[in-house]
Amino acid sequence: MTLSPEILVPRLGEVLINADLITEEQLKQAIETQTRLAKTGKWSRIGEILIDLGYIDRNDLNQAITQQILKFQQALLEANRNLESRVAERTAELELAYRKLSELDILKTNFVSNISHELRTPLTHIKGYLDLVISEDCVRNNSEVLENLETVLRSTERLENLINELITFSLAEAGQLALTIESFNIVETAMLTISRFSRIAAGKQIKINQFYSHDAIFVYADKKKIAWVITQLIDNSIKYIKAPGEITIRIESLEDKTNFQLEDNGPGLDPSQIEEAFLPFHQLDGKSNREHGGTGIGLTLVKMIIEAHNSEILVESTPSRGSRFSFSLPVSR
Repeated sequence: MTLSPEILVPRLGEVLINADLITEEQLKQAIETQTRLAKTGKWSRIGEILIDLGYIDRNDLNQAITQQILKFQQALLEANRNLESRVAERTAELELAYRKLSELDILKTNFVSNISHELRTPLTHIKGYLDLVISEDCVRNNSEVLENLETVLRSTERLENLINELITFSLAEAGQLALTIESFNIVETAMLTISRFSRIAAGKQIKINQFYSHDAIFVYADKKKIAWVITQLIDNSIKYIKAPGEITIRIESLEDKTNFQLEDNGPGLDPSQIEEAFLPFHQLDGKSNREHGGTGIGLTLVKMIIEAHNSEILVESTPSRGSRFSFSLPVSR
C-alpha cells in the first residue's frame, strides 16, 4: 500500500518510542512536564524536555528527526508520482471520451444531413403533383376539394421548410455554411417578410410596428439568409405572444453599419433561458404536449447565420415584459 505523506508524519514521541530511544512512561512524564510549563506561560518543545529530563541525548534526537524528514520527502515524491500517474490516466480517459463524443457529433450531423436530403426528394414530388392537381379546372371549381388540397399543400410547404432548416443546420455544423454576399435593400426585404405575417398577426391580435431611419438602407450580406433570420425572429415572437400583443421592428442606418432590432411584449426570458434558447434541438418547454412545435434549431440557425456574417445576435429580455433581439450588418456604399 502506498503511504501518504500525512501517514508518514506521526508525532515525534511515537517515532522515538518505535526506535527504542525512549519508553512510553518517559514520554508520558515529558508530556506532563510540557503541560505544567504551558500553564505557567513557559512552553517548550517535547524534544527539548526529553533532553532536559535526561531521557535522550541531542544527537539521537536530531538523527531521529532527520530520518523522519527523509521519509517524509520520499513519501512526498512517491505521492507526486502517483498523482502525476492518476492525472495522466484521467487525461487519457477524458481525451478518449472527447473523441467518442466528437465521433457521435459527426454521426449525428451526417445522419441529419442524409435523412433531410432523403426526405426532400419525395416531398418535392408530392408538392409538384399537388400543384398540378390544384391547377386543374375541375378542382378549382370545387371549393371544398380545393380548400382541402390547399391545406395539404401548406403542410408540405411546412415540412419543406423544416427539412431545409435541418440541411442548413447540418451544413453550418460541418463548417460549410456558404454565404452569397450581395448589396440589397434590407428595408424592402423586411417589409416583404413582415407582409407575409399580416394575416397570422391579425388573427392573434398582434400589431407589427415598423420604424426605418431611411426608406432604402442597403447592406452587404446574404439576402436570402438575412430574410430567413427576420422571418424566424418574427415567427418566434408571434408564437409566444399572448393577445393582444405588439412587435416593433426598427432598422437604423449608422455611418458604417446598419442595426436591425425586433422587440416584443411576449413572456420574456430569464438570464439562464437566454443561453438555452440558442442550444440546438432544445425546447424551453420540453413537454411532449407543449403548445408550440418546431425542431428547436430556429434560434440556433439565427445565431449561426449572424455569426457567419461576422456579427452577433444580442438578446435583452425581462420575464413577463418581453424580449429584444438585435444584430448589425455592414452598410453597402
